[in-house]
Amino acid sequence: MVGPHTFRSLAALARRILIGLRPVGADPHWLLMLVFLLPAALPLAAPGYFFNAHDGHHSVFWLVEFDAALRDAAPWPIWAPDHVLGFGYPLWLVYAPLAYYVAEAFHWLGLGFVAAVKAAWTLWFVVGATGIYRLARRWWGAPAALIAGLIYTYAPYHLVDIYVRAAYAEFAALALAPWTLLGLVYLWDRPGPRRAAAAALALAALLLTHTMAPAVLMPLIVGWPAWKILEARARRPADMRRALGWTGVAFGLGIGMALIFWLPALLERRYIQEASWLRGTYDYTRHFVYPGQLFGTFWGFGFSVPGPGDGMSFALGVMPWIAASVAAAAALGMARPTLRIHRSEALFFALATAAALFIMTPAAAPGWAAFPLAASIQFPWRFLAVTTITLALLAAAAVHWLDEQSSGSGPFVYLLALLIVAASFPYTRPELVPVRPADESPLAIVEFEAKYPDMRGMTGFAQRHPSEATSPLIAQYTAGEPLRRAAIIAGSGEVLAQSAAANSAWARVRADGPVRLRFYTNYFPGWRATVDGRPAEIAPDAPDGLIGLDLPAGEHEVRLRFAPTPVRRIGMGLSAAAALGVGVLFICPRRRAGVQSAAR
Repeated sequence: MVGPHTFRSLAALARRILIGLRPVGADPHWLLMLVFLLPAALPLAAPGYFFNAHDGHHSVFWLVEFDAALRDAAPWPIWAPDHVLGFGYPLWLVYAPLAYYVAEAFHWLGLGFVAAVKAAWTLWFVVGATGIYRLARRWWGAPAALIAGLIYTYAPYHLVDIYVRAAYAEFAALALAPWTLLGLVYLWDRPGPRRAAAAALALAALLLTHTMAPAVLMPLIVGWPAWKILEARARRPADMRRALGWTGVAFGLGIGMALIFWLPALLERRYIQEASWLRGTYDYTRHFVYPGQLFGTFWGFGFSVPGPGDGMSFALGVMPWIAASVAAAAALGMARPTLRIHRSEALFFALATAAALFIMTPAAAPGWAAFPLAASIQFPWRFLAVTTITLALLAAAAVHWLDEQSSGSGPFVYLLALLIVAASFPYTRPELVPVRPADESPLAIVEFEAKYPDMRGMTGFAQRHPSEATSPLIAQYTAGEPLRRAAIIAGSGEVLAQSAAANSAWARVRADGPVRLRFYTNYFPGWRATVDGRPAEIAPDAPDGLIGLDLPAGEHEVRLRFAPTPVRRIGMGLSAAAALGVGVLFICPRRRAGVQSAAR
């Protein structure tokens, strides 16, 4: 007969096994969580790639572009040379680039582009789950944190983000958000310079990883200090002032370090035509979520469409929702007063969940219309990223409450972990297709834009939408030839030799008289030209906005280079100053401690 004593014995046995498996200094429940993560990440070890996912090609060919820019001496890339049918586009002026440094690191270690992206996906799995684990363990203990990490990992939207959408940078931002929140939690527990510096680093990483995700996740991040202010009666005024002061420092330095991206993104975006990214498929009014979708079990690899007939899942997940309901009930007073459930934290995440759910539904449409900048989020269902975090933490609170109700850890925690993995296993099987050599080359971009003309960006200097008829480069891409970007379009002469790289081009030209030289590269602030070593004026040629310059008669050497503008240099300088400030905050406490120790 199985009784309470048997369950307690099984729980004790599970603990002994975990402790036996633990390396020195490691957390056994965290190690167990990593084991349970394997089914979610194992498809990344299989041959092929999920190129049929929404941004499947983007996640790879953007790394190809990023690598090309770095190799052409652009340490902070802006220009993607092969977009817009080969004319180029300031991709990383509008898309935060940090996640691609991570993938590029794996590529520099010798992995191919697809393999490097797969390795980066795997790393982000671990980073995100570990951040959730550490948050949950701080309040509700290691067994509950194990469940939180798994609820986060196997949340439907988390798996949609990788295997249905292939939204690489957004997946990375979702992994960094728990660490940003953790930094603020540590800071409010014990304010000080080093904790402020750590929080600033986490915030900067989040802001530099994805452009739209901060707009979705920052209300949760900013909401935590605001919630703590509401609890001010529990702290002395001096402690509250100290916490607020160091929080201000953390936000100031974190935002400061992100200005290398955000300052140009805000001040130079007028040079691109953004309307194409905010209408049609990207019109937020077409992508609200209906309540039935939140609680359904549908899974698909299709797209978001107007109305409730979407081809992709917007489900919260049955188990996260049940666990969150239990935690919310406990936080609202159903638990015994003696239980240490951290009601305040659970209540905060319950309210954040409710707010995120409302924002995604058609009922919130008037609020979206009242804030035009919200249109840049594009998809209201992106707020499922918030619920992925909050429901995981509420699940930890529920497990902790049930654990205390039974007066000690039971085996149900480990059985629940197995159930979470088993229930979500069908969602961890992406549609893998073989990888062609072209998929890891610039040709993949040209093929993609030929298939999806609405995905061709436009600069503010172009007067018409780019088409195959206007780009002589497409045939060169298809034939695998070196790109010939320079051509004489007016006057008599010849381009004797030329070459092109990601952020530069070169041509030797013989002009029989005055000629107009065109580079089949989009004009954009930052492009500079020299003729025979002297600066030369360039201008956008109508109607496509390509780079043009006039040359006098004779033989000339023309060089083109994409360089930082004054705005970008200011952003770099401010970010460097903020990074120096973070370094000072890390070092100063150590020096002070060393001086005090020497004085003794």
